[in-house]
Amino acid sequence: MFSPTTESEFTALRARYPQKRSALIPMLILAQREHGWVSPEAIEYVAALLELSPSDVESVVSFYTLLNRKPVGQNVILVCTNISCMLCGSDAIERKLRESLDIDWNETTGDGLFTLIEAECLGSCTTAPVLQVNGSFHENLTPEKVDSLLGELRAQTAHGNMTTPTDTP
Repeated sequence: MFSPTTESEFTALRARYPQKRSALIPMLILAQREHGWVSPEAIEYVAALLELSPSDVESVVSFYTLLNRKPVGQNVILVCTNISCMLCGSDAIERKLRESLDIDWNETTGDGLFTLIEAECLGSCTTAPVLQVNGSFHENLTPEKVDSLLGELRAQTAHGNMTTPTDTP
């Protein structure tokens, strides 16, 4: 199910933590890193490694937005919709993304390039509105900046370059 490298990392994590459950989130992150999401089979596998029930592991996976419960696009876009972002115009950012990508929350574009996820808070209130693409922050957003970002991401994907563009303040 997992590569020898990931299996080795699982073993190291189990040895590192006196209480096996403490290795759960790091193991789930490794599983996602390898497969792009945390499948039901991965949940059962990790549960067995840590002597937990699959439902215990599933409850952790379902709680954290950064753990994907289904396959996602090449570019995962998390949009902050908390109060600071909302007051600074995140509704316009959300609308622009939905229109441009023609998808809703937790959906992936037909070409597999983008997945759109609502995030309760990305912890960047002073630079609101903000979104995150594949772990990289894009702050002080406007609909025009979103258009530019999507264009850069599409161009990078077309050229096989999956680095995330940097934010332009």
